[in-house]
Amino acid sequence: EVRHAQSLELLSASIAHEIRNPITAARSLVAQMGEDPAAPENVEYARVALEELDRVERSIAHLLRFARDEDIELAEVRMADVLASSLETFRARFAKMGVTVKRELDTPGPVRADAEKMRRVLANVVGNALDALDDSRTPSPVLDVAMGENLAGTEVWVRVRDNGPGIAPERMKKIFTPFFTSKASGTGLGLALSRKLVEAHGGTIEAKSEPGGGAEVTIVLPKRVAEAP
Repeated sequence: EVRHAQSLELLSASIAHEIRNPITAARSLVAQMGEDPAAPENVEYARVALEELDRVERSIAHLLRFARDEDIELAEVRMADVLASSLETFRARFAKMGVTVKRELDTPGPVRADAEKMRRVLANVVGNALDALDDSRTPSPVLDVAMGENLAGTEVWVRVRDNGPGIAPERMKKIFTPFFTSKASGTGLGLALSRKLVEAHGGTIEAKSEPGGGAEVTIVLPKRVAEAP
């Protein structure tokens, strides 16, 4: 109970920080517009204020999704198909960035899972990798996607690896923490929500990296998930 209370306290503080800052900025800008309604700078002030309020709206939308217990609709799916669907959404971005996508799929990945939820998780992981490659302007960017099964044949794993700048150790400890982000326009809920969805499937999601050595995220799913009665 103590740990839960501490987690709730930390989450509440993060929410307040995430929402208060852009509201404070927007409020200041609107106040400046009110001081001199005819100032030519008001157009720019209004634009920035709207951007700050949009950020609040995104944060709240992501927070509500994170807090809501989404129904997991299990069905027989092939993770290879889910992965292909996720990668397809990035086709234009791969081409624009010149990303080489390597695929090494040792199994079609038969599992009982919610295909749409897992597609969302994979899209988030791939999107994060592309952001890292894009922000660092990594030369000859590569996205290495692999999938296989454990020796017992009871689990399917998917690994997404990039050749970007890697993640610093102090950041690595926090990447699955709600509201932790290094992106100017991020809400820091993508990986936290991804972990929640993977764990709802009875699976795990882990990341590892060495600064300068790229980063990789591995998702492990059981082939069978005990359904609620």
